Amino acid sequence: MSDTPELDQVADARRKLAAYAGFSRTYWTLYGIALVLMAGIPIWMSFLPETAAGLQWVLLAIGLASAAYSIGRRRRTGVQLPRRISAYPSARRVWLVVLAITIASVAGIYALVGSGQRVIALLILIPVAAVIFAGQVLTRAKMRDDIVAGRVLA
Repeated sequence: MSDTPELDQVADARRKLAAYAGFSRTYWTLYGIALVLMAGIPIWMSFLPETAAGLQWVLLAIGLASAAYSIGRRRRTGVQLPRRISAYPSARRVWLVVLAITIASVAGIYALVGSGQRVIALLILIPVAAVIFAGQVLTRAKMRDDIVAGRVLA
């Protein structure tokens, strides 16, 4: 036991709260699959141009399912963590890097598909999705670290 049981209680509460910043393995698996599908949109559209309208509905369904999962989880647990990335100081930098990589990667894939290099675009799709996925996992880990350390801004 330490000399400051109140601080120990606060630290324990932060650790318990940080557990809510993580997602289940099922979520991450589905997220990884969705990420590959979304990052490959220009590739899929070049192979199947008549399905562009259907692809938009799939993207809408993915977005709605993700939002519903998040809302349902908040209601089930009763834990309301800040949703803005700016509330998590150490996660913000990682998030910005991942965002820049995502934008550059999608632009690169569009450029490759536009110049007729669909095979090359397909070959770089998995590594690109893996880097983006790893960045998202790292961002969540940094968010948990900020919660545990008490650095979350309101």
